[in-house]
Formats: sequence, C-alpha cells, structure tokens
Amino acid sequence: MSKFIVFALVIATICLILVNAAPTQILDAQTAINKIIAAYNRYPGRSIVHPWEVATLIDPNTFVVHF
Repeated sequence: MSKFIVFALVIATICLILVNAAPTQILDAQTAINKIIAAYNRYPGRSIVHPWEVATLIDPNTFVVHF
C-alpha cells in the first residue's frame, strides 16, 4: 500500500512541476480575438463562404428514414 502512496505522490509532484513550468498567459477578450484573427490571416487564399442553413426540428417519434 505504501508503494502506491509513494507512486501517487511522485506523479502529483511531477504534475505540479509541469504546471508551474508552463507559461501563464491570461488574456482579455480583445487580445484573444486579435490573436485568433492573426492566426487565421496567416493562411493564404480566399475564404470559403457557405450559405446560411435553416435549422429544422426533427421529432424523433415521427422521424422515418427512407433509403
């Protein structure tokens, strides 16, 4: 039983070290949006614009699949 406790403590210690080693960046909403747009603009070419789709409600009690 003590081997499992020691193993769990070692794993927990490794996880805490890795979490603390990771860079912490807390972004506000505007900065996050700007980073997403900048990452999107790195890809060349035109964007594909899809038409709007109308959502329909499917009743599972009356839904029938025709093959």
